[in-house]
Amino acid sequence: MKRQPMALVLAGLGVLAGAAALSAATEGDGTIRACQHVRHGLIRVIPVTGSCKKGEKPISWNQLGPKGDKGDKGDPGDPGPQGPKGDPGPPGTGLTSIAGLAGLACTTSEGAQGRVEVDTTATDLITLTCETGVTPPPAAAGLVINEVDYDQVGADTAGFVEIRNAGDAAATLDGLAIVLVNGGDGAEYGRAALSGTIAAGGHVAVDVDLQNGAPDGVALIDTASGNLLDALSYEGAITSAQIGTLTYSLVEGTPLDAAVADSNTVDGSLIRNPDGADTNDAAADWAFTTTVTRSAPNVLTP
Repeated sequence: MKRQPMALVLAGLGVLAGAAALSAATEGDGTIRACQHVRHGLIRVIPVTGSCKKGEKPISWNQLGPKGDKGDKGDPGDPGPQGPKGDPGPPGTGLTSIAGLAGLACTTSEGAQGRVEVDTTATDLITLTCETGVTPPPAAAGLVINEVDYDQVGADTAGFVEIRNAGDAAATLDGLAIVLVNGGDGAEYGRAALSGTIAAGGHVAVDVDLQNGAPDGVALIDTASGNLLDALSYEGAITSAQIGTLTYSLVEGTPLDAAVADSNTVDGSLIRNPDGADTNDAAADWAFTTTVTRSAPNVLTP
């Protein structure tokens, strides 16, 4: 038996597929109703209230399919035209000196809000700091290099420099550094950054690998201002030490006699004697002791 292709009958309505005919045949839910002839397969669209004839069977389909997935985001459009130029702001007061920076708002490295302070050091360096109004312990108040052990019996593995706070209040070590200086050329060969606080009368020992003199030196430096807080030149005088961009003498008053030296045959160290004594005269203040008192008051023994 030969099958007839399915076709849509539009007779009786001119072009029944027109908008008016389909609208009349569409239910409120978007379903289009029709009748299909069972023998030759022709389809006849009927109104919503219509019915199929003898030899036809009812069929229907949706006017719209299910909602599809959301499509990809389109490309951005072209930028719009530039807006009109704003009015100029009022003229600034201008900065006529570095001192004019004082009082400006600032933020510390820890994120605290503060105000700029401007200072000038004894070596004419200008420093800008962000102060929060919280007063830290005073820096460098009475801090001295108090004991130095640069030469030990056998291998040199226990070298240290001790700092003592000879002041009457706690002092911060933040921003300070112990700097080691080679006596041959006056150049820095090592550095240990300090931090924390030291109580009044307290002692702090810092492990460092010091050279064995003839001569060599050690300096306590404020890295922010460049100030030399204390120094010792041992086994000879260093009067031109290059630390950073500045030059310092590491000798206080009369140089320490080269014979007053640490030893690699007897345990001992160089100490301020008595503990913390600082008359700004190295020959008077320093001595060799056979009693090493790391982080404790100095004791002079032959």
